[in-house]
Amino acid sequence: MSYSQTIKDILNILDLNIIFNENCLSTRKIKGVFSRVFEGFLDETPECCPHCEEKDTHIIKWGYTASLIKVPAISEYVTYVQLMKRRFLCKDCKSTFFLDTPFVSRNNSISNNLKRLVAKKLTSKQSMSDISKQANVSTSTVYRVLKEWYQPIQKYSYSLPAVLCFDEFKSVKKVAGSMSFIMIDGDTKELIDILPDRRLSKIEKYFNGFSLSNREQVKYVVSDIYQPYIILTKRLFPNAKVVLDKFHLVQHIGRAFQKIRIRIMNQLKHKDNGIIYRRIKKYWKLLQKSYGKLDFIQQQWHSSFKTYLSEKELLERLLTYNAELTDAYNIYQQILRAFQTKDYSLFVDLINQKTLFQEYIPVFKTRRL
Repeated sequence: MSYSQTIKDILNILDLNIIFNENCLSTRKIKGVFSRVFEGFLDETPECCPHCEEKDTHIIKWGYTASLIKVPAISEYVTYVQLMKRRFLCKDCKSTFFLDTPFVSRNNSISNNLKRLVAKKLTSKQSMSDISKQANVSTSTVYRVLKEWYQPIQKYSYSLPAVLCFDEFKSVKKVAGSMSFIMIDGDTKELIDILPDRRLSKIEKYFNGFSLSNREQVKYVVSDIYQPYIILTKRLFPNAKVVLDKFHLVQHIGRAFQKIRIRIMNQLKHKDNGIIYRRIKKYWKLLQKSYGKLDFIQQQWHSSFKTYLSEKELLERLLTYNAELTDAYNIYQQILRAFQTKDYSLFVDLINQKTLFQEYIPVFKTRRL
């Protein structure tokens, strides 16, 4: 057996075009670590140019390019193959190219043997950081191997419940999207699954793993105002109705009223030397508060008015400053009362009536879905 073949057997290299000379092994300090480096050559004659497909008679050798490729460790030494790849020039199209090898993928510095080792370790119960230490690669490399070598199971053994609840939350910094997706059984309140990304394409891919007959059994999807959830329900759950939960409804209507208050407040910024502006700004929480929760009796000293006032009296003074603010406040409080009394017909009448407030229009349109 030749010296070159012995080295290839040790490194488990099957490419016949890679050769090793004597004295090819050296010890170098790479990234602060003493490592074993085998110097090899990849040299074969191409049949044609990969760009213009011209025959090899128009192709000439054009030097070498060195690539440092990491392979599985030998005797606990971090091990590399410095592969000198033959470069070729096509005289016809003037382009240069290298030939591929099964030893390493194009534009990679990690050998396929090392990737296979990482993939094998991923089947065991250990963390990615532990695998990265054992294989002498970065955690991101382990993650890339996972994405490249393993396909997620698209079909699920469990069935979807009749009531699905969707929401999002801030999980970890490394998730692809800004928020993660959580799904709960609306009847049992049990967690079904968590996805790292709440974007429509990712959630849609996940639910496509369930059969159509299973998705047709879903009757209600409870979610917030997030538009992709509504689009997803219409696409994948043909028999389901969208139910916007009370908390998010109140939250978004409250934000709309807050925008109106800020707009009106800024219009009054220079009136009466800014006194009205400062008062409306200071007591913004009072304007957001449900009218039924106001204190009608207990009076407190308010330095802005230089007198004792109850919450109700203070509110009445604030609303006298602007008729538009009063109208917007009344609509906001009527909607809150509809929720508190569970008066569905009142709520429907309120969102279907015409409004002059541009801030309320997109909110009301969403509720009509």
